[in-house]
Amino acid sequence: MATTGIDDVIYMFAMSLDGFIAREDGTFDWLDNFPPDDDYDISGFMASLSGIVMGRATYDIVRREPEWTYAKYPCLVATSRPLDNLPENAAAMVGAPAEMLANLRARGATGRIWLLGGGDLARQFMDAGLLDTIEIGTIPIILGSGLRAFGGRQADRWLDLAFAKPLANGAVHAQYRVRR
Repeated sequence: MATTGIDDVIYMFAMSLDGFIAREDGTFDWLDNFPPDDDYDISGFMASLSGIVMGRATYDIVRREPEWTYAKYPCLVATSRPLDNLPENAAAMVGAPAEMLANLRARGATGRIWLLGGGDLARQFMDAGLLDTIEIGTIPIILGSGLRAFGGRQADRWLDLAFAKPLANGAVHAQYRVRR
């Protein structure tokens, strides 16, 4: 984005067929039993990143893993609560989306920024006009309830389809550009 010095802010996530990104408690254990698909190219996606913004709830879940897999990226955790023992290259911040991008830019992230989890965070970036790309892996499961991809109510937003591809594991991989 020219106004922020960031090339692309992308919200990439997996979603159930009925539109949920996580269970009510924020967990996404339903993805554990779903077979991966090489055509999704998560390693290529990760290689395209220059920084990450994640919501606090996502951070708390990710930190349960034995290894912090995001050390090579400047990472910002959007939170209003204190965080102790942040991993390498991570910082916590309260602020508007533009301030978060400025923080990452000051730490060397000028290319693609991944919004990693947090429907409320994604909605804030969308409302601020700072979300460029939405990439969805729609998983063929119906959860019935859970957390929505853009948490809460927001204004209508039109998107332009960049691509949609069915995968061998039954998922559909789609990418949309946010219409300006």
